[in-house]
Amino acid sequence: MYDLSKFVLRFFLTENLTPSGKASQSSQIDIARPQNAIDPPESNDFDFNKCTHTYIDNKPAWWMFEFSFEFAFITDITIYYREGFSRRMDGFKLYVTNTSTIPPVDHLCYTDPDPGLPNITQTIPCYELGKYIIYYDDKGSRENPTRYDGPVVELCYVAINGCQKSLWGSTCEKFCAENCIERNCYPGNGSCVWGCNAENCLNDICNTDTAVCTVGCKERRTGTYCNKYNIAYDGFVTQVPSGSKDAGLVNDGIETTCSKTTGHNVTFQVELKEKSIVTGMYIILAGMLLKNT
Repeated sequence: MYDLSKFVLRFFLTENLTPSGKASQSSQIDIARPQNAIDPPESNDFDFNKCTHTYIDNKPAWWMFEFSFEFAFITDITIYYREGFSRRMDGFKLYVTNTSTIPPVDHLCYTDPDPGLPNITQTIPCYELGKYIIYYDDKGSRENPTRYDGPVVELCYVAINGCQKSLWGSTCEKFCAENCIERNCYPGNGSCVWGCNAENCLNDICNTDTAVCTVGCKERRTGTYCNKYNIAYDGFVTQVPSGSKDAGLVNDGIETTCSKTTGHNVTFQVELKEKSIVTGMYIILAGMLLKNT
């Protein structure tokens, strides 16, 4: 179950992902290709070269989109159905799944409710991680008192909004924190979906939203997420003047224990046990984080 309070409005946070994938459908009439649903324009106006159209049959009808990358975190899906034919949309279902199995077996995002006919243009929230988006109809429609038609799909435009897994931001340009479990985060603010990996965090404590190790790091670990090796841990630390708090407190991995000294000229030194290649430094100075990585 996802914490929906971590989301903000779609138009602040995600992009349409349909350029990154391909569409398919259960059948095709004339040139009403499945690809038509993800090509502009955004409209309900029907034409075989602008919308999809499956055969009207007694079997379930479906339209499917598959991402070209592994998974995406979906925030919402916008549908434009054929104008004047909401009755054929009645009772449809929308899935986000990890397989292309038909009938769909994974997460059911939405089922069109009874009574009444659906809006032919609607945006459906669907906070789920998946590989496939499936529009599914197994109900059919009552065309008139004496005529019943089997299921059919006539989609004129579909936008699938969200971010590729492990990315977030208004254009999905930022990476989720490394310590988010499976590096999966909410597209809106980058907070972890399934919590954080506290393996290297002191006392196994990390912030479940930001994945930051809030107390400190375990032995020989350093960095915001304690995911880097700390060669200073076994080093000998000195400070001049000697100060009121021991210099050795700075490399114990605990963020709340600090050395302290004052003077006109202050020297702080870490003597490593052996020659090493330094790739970066992580320093907390009087509550202020200084990084050079």
